[in-house]
Amino acid sequence: MRLLGLLQMAALFTVAWIGVISRPRLLLLAVSEQPNIPVEFRILSLSLPDFAVLILLALSAVRLVLDAAFRDRLVHISIAIVGRLGGAWWLLLALWMTIGILWAGNQAVLRFSTLHYVILLVMAMMTATMTAESGLRWLLRSLIAGAVVQALIAFLQVAHNGPLGWWSLGEIERFDYDPLSYYRAPGLSMHPNYLGGYLMIALFAAVLLAYDRYQRGFRPVIPTVAGGLVLGGIVATLSRSAMLSTAAGLLPLIIALVRTVGPRVRRVFLLLLIVMMVVAFLWGFVVLRGDFGNLAYRFFLPREFFFDYSWRVIEQQPILGTGAGNLMLRIGQNEGVSDLPLLPVHNVYLYIWAELGLVGLTLFVVACWRTLRGLLAAQAVGIIWGCCWIAMLVVMLFDNYLWAVHPFRVLMFWVIGVGWGWCVSAQAESKPES
Repeated sequence: MRLLGLLQMAALFTVAWIGVISRPRLLLLAVSEQPNIPVEFRILSLSLPDFAVLILLALSAVRLVLDAAFRDRLVHISIAIVGRLGGAWWLLLALWMTIGILWAGNQAVLRFSTLHYVILLVMAMMTATMTAESGLRWLLRSLIAGAVVQALIAFLQVAHNGPLGWWSLGEIERFDYDPLSYYRAPGLSMHPNYLGGYLMIALFAAVLLAYDRYQRGFRPVIPTVAGGLVLGGIVATLSRSAMLSTAAGLLPLIIALVRTVGPRVRRVFLLLLIVMMVVAFLWGFVVLRGDFGNLAYRFFLPREFFFDYSWRVIEQQPILGTGAGNLMLRIGQNEGVSDLPLLPVHNVYLYIWAELGLVGLTLFVVACWRTLRGLLAAQAVGIIWGCCWIAMLVVMLFDNYLWAVHPFRVLMFWVIGVGWGWCVSAQAESKPES
């Protein structure tokens, strides 16, 4: 049984390690040939993290048959998740997605999207069980290690002022609309914003690991250095959404720390925070190659949310939605073929409203809130991970990849599963002995 447990953990490490890599993908089915729809929305495919999830579930199925203790633990943790940590709302969302087959325009897309969601929900419960069984540390280290690698690749891309030519590893070419005077590093992801979101999550993992080492009486040197590299990677992406969301998640942590520590520690902490901000600012000028004009362009130009296309779909079916996975196909039908590329709204909440209607949006928002409430109630570690979840909820206001792009949906439920596992463990430890 120990071998199966180690293999399960290896699969979870792999999800965290490669969760940012958006391609290559295994094509399963082409559902549209409309050229002005992005290719990821007109095919059904499996990404590299999807394969790691399938391996995890296969190993877990074998262990469920052979290991009664693991089976009992999974049942106990799943009941706790459903009853106290928002799991019931995530299950209701799965049920609503399934019912959408009654009105979805393309049922193959709906079945695939719903099945993918259900698999990730099961993965999250398996992740929670493994977290409760083995602890947080190695899972966090796997995520941080993958993020450090991606940050270093981003540094090389910035130095090269362009892609490195690692196409077989998932690197993308420079976008036609990007300036040539500097380069927004995407790492091995499909977009700099995607990399920024991945590094944002890893930064909170580094904070959590540093806190854990400090509580155990060790100097948090390694997680602090790793966190600095990851923060530099976020700046290298020049992702405004990732930077703003990171700040939104860190703010409550900073306030809590300032209120709980003594005056001397508070002064040292604030000094370190100022130094970090100055270093990040100066590194931003290096990334932009000293171009002050592009600094203003990059950070003060209005954000394009591609609102209109998706809003027309919402107006057509505000209560039921188009059905899971069907948004871009409906947009393609509404707008027709042209030279203008069609994109979904860059906001997860509106994206879900368009696909799953007001009913689905309500279920999603309540599920997110119940998950957050459970994390914030689970001692200091839960609060730190809850602030990570806050940052993810904020980034969903400006980008859609945590729901719309499958590798990142995998990563989102990995984060949820890790948090669930810690919450169940913390609640069990806080109960008085009978």
